[in-house]
Amino acid sequence: MGSFPILLVAAVVVVVGLASAELPLNCVSKIQNTRVTGHCISIRDCDYFMRLLTSGNPSQSDRNLLRDNHCGTKDKVVQVCCPSTAGLGALTHPFLPQKCGRVRWQRSNETATTIREFPWLALIEYTRANQQKFHGCGGVLISERYILTAAHCLSQAAALDLHITAVRLGEWDTSTNPDCQYHEDTKQAECAPPYQDIAVEQQVPHPDYNSTNLSQLFDIALIRLAAPAELSEFVEPICLPNKQLRADELEGLLTELAGWQAKSSPRMQKSTVTISSIEECQQKYSAQSLKIQSSQLCGLANAKECHGNAGGPLMLFKNDGYLLGGLVSFGPVPCPTTGWPDVYTRVASYIDWIHDNLRA
Repeated sequence: MGSFPILLVAAVVVVVGLASAELPLNCVSKIQNTRVTGHCISIRDCDYFMRLLTSGNPSQSDRNLLRDNHCGTKDKVVQVCCPSTAGLGALTHPFLPQKCGRVRWQRSNETATTIREFPWLALIEYTRANQQKFHGCGGVLISERYILTAAHCLSQAAALDLHITAVRLGEWDTSTNPDCQYHEDTKQAECAPPYQDIAVEQQVPHPDYNSTNLSQLFDIALIRLAAPAELSEFVEPICLPNKQLRADELEGLLTELAGWQAKSSPRMQKSTVTISSIEECQQKYSAQSLKIQSSQLCGLANAKECHGNAGGPLMLFKNDGYLLGGLVSFGPVPCPTTGWPDVYTRVASYIDWIHDNLRA
């Protein structure tokens, strides 16, 4: 699979653990002057409210939130209406889906993915002047009409006289169509529908992105599809994060990266990434005249190969679903390089911009 010579890759976030059953959305959580759907669960299992309790000095408004979201007691443990990942941003906009980021596969810490894994991953198709086509960047589906990717994936296409012509969804194995996976336990093959190649209607790079800026600030863009994606178990949007999700809240998290950059397999591969502090990241890149800022994330890949395509998603597993933590922006060459973090655009910094640029 082709790629741009200066596109660099990073890794995506998946907290390793056993798969858990999808909880029903059975309550309404009151947060940040709004209401979203949620799960009535133990307060110990709700990151949102545990942060309030462990902040050291909860304010009166924090106490009021806890009181208003109390939904019972089980085994002498307080239950709260924990905001769902779908609600943390996604349900507050009419052009974003209510169902997103759902897990329909058995999660594991293996490098290989299964055919159902990460149904929001996308590949961006580029066409050369001679009409030759290739996939040079990745992206992530956030609604049936919109893909998020890196702004440099758009600017470099123009610089190299390439045209972005389509987005591919529902891909898993780039050597086959449709994709099928044989399961040893059941002795049966599971097949996905053929992938969807959907034409591009509009490209919306962030207006403040400057390709000559070494730090690659504002490296985010929207792609509007010419037709709605056909959603299924193999094609589904990821959830957007709440804009209050700060970079320092993610430090130390083990997260997950996925894509098609591995040379060992044509199938989507994944790896874990440990989020590092902005300060540590800046120390590494300062000699390269880069200034890493809070609108970015840094992470150390725990892999021997590069997996995530530039523009692809850095993913957070929270409250039984996936949130979009970041977009692959740049990193060291060769990739991965031990001790050198990859840099991501922190999506929570751009929620307002994303919302302002969506249309029906």
